[in-house]
Amino acid sequence: MLLQEILDEFLLDCRIRNLSKRTIKTYDYQISIFVNYMELEFDEPNLLKIKKAHIKKYVLDLQETKKATYINQLIKTLKLFFKYIVKEEYLEKNLVEDISYLKTERALLNTFNDTEVSSMINYYGKNKDFISQRNKVIIEIFADCGLRAQEVRELKNENMFDTYIKFFGKGRKERIVPISPYLSYSLKKYKRTKKGYFNNLRRSRKIDDYLIVTKSGQQLKNNVLLEKIVNEASAHVGVRDEVQRKSCHSLRHYYAQKLLKSGVNLYTISRLLGHSNIKTTQTYLNSLTNEEILIDVKGITPLTRLIEENKL
Repeated sequence: MLLQEILDEFLLDCRIRNLSKRTIKTYDYQISIFVNYMELEFDEPNLLKIKKAHIKKYVLDLQETKKATYINQLIKTLKLFFKYIVKEEYLEKNLVEDISYLKTERALLNTFNDTEVSSMINYYGKNKDFISQRNKVIIEIFADCGLRAQEVRELKNENMFDTYIKFFGKGRKERIVPISPYLSYSLKKYKRTKKGYFNNLRRSRKIDDYLIVTKSGQQLKNNVLLEKIVNEASAHVGVRDEVQRKSCHSLRHYYAQKLLKSGVNLYTISRLLGHSNIKTTQTYLNSLTNEEILIDVKGITPLTRLIEENKL
C-alpha cells in the first residue's frame, strides 16, 4: 500500500470530520514532506516496508537545516497520521508513537504594556472617519478579547452581544468571550459610523455581513490588513524594541498575561483563548515574573483596567 494513497485517504477523513481547510492544507503539506523523503532517500513508497529507523533518520536529517520547533510540529502531525493508519488497521503499531520531541529553548514572549496598548487605540481614535474607527475597534477587540486574527476576520454581526462574543473558533469549537462595557460602547459607535459611511456612498453595493470589512464593504480575505493596522500603530506610538513581534498575536499575548495578573486561573484563560492544550497557554505566559503573577489587579478584561487608570 502506497504512502501517498494513505495520505489521500487521511485527508479525505479530515474533510469528513469537518476540519478547517487551513488545517487540512497544513496536514497535507507536512505529511507530504515525509512521503517525499521516503521516496527520495530510501526509494520506499510502500507503507508496509517502513521501519522506525527510517523515521529516526528523517528526524535526524531535518535537524541539519530546521529548527526544533518546526521539526516538533512535523513530528506531531506525523503522529496523527500514523495513529490513523493504526486505527484503520493498515499497521499494528504506531511507528511514530515513541519518537520523542526535540528539546527547545524557552522563549520569552515580550508583549505590549498597558501604555502602548492605550496609545495604539488612541492613535486611531483621534479621527472619526470609518477607516480610523474600524482600525481602532480592531485593536480593541484583540486587546479585550484575545481573538486570533482569522477569528476577528470571521466575526459576523450575529456573533456580537452586549456583554460577550459568541462564535465558532479554531476546530469549529463554540466559544464565548466576555467583553468590557468600554468595548461594547465602542462597538456601538463603530457600527453607527460604518452604517453612515456605506449609506453615503454614491452607488449602492452589497455589504458583506461581517463586523470588520474593507472600505468597499467586503470581508477581509487574509490577515495582511490586520497585521498592517497593528504594525502601523506600533510604529507611530514607539513600542519598545523588546517587543520583537509587533503583531496581532502579540495583542493576544497581552490579553492572556493581563488576565493572569488579574487573578483568572490558567484553565479559564486556556478556554477563553480556544486552546485545546493548556501547555499552549503556558507558553503565552513565559515572560511573567513571579512578582507580576502575584499582583492583584481589579477587573477581568484588560480595557476595563485602562478605563480605571484614565488611559482611555
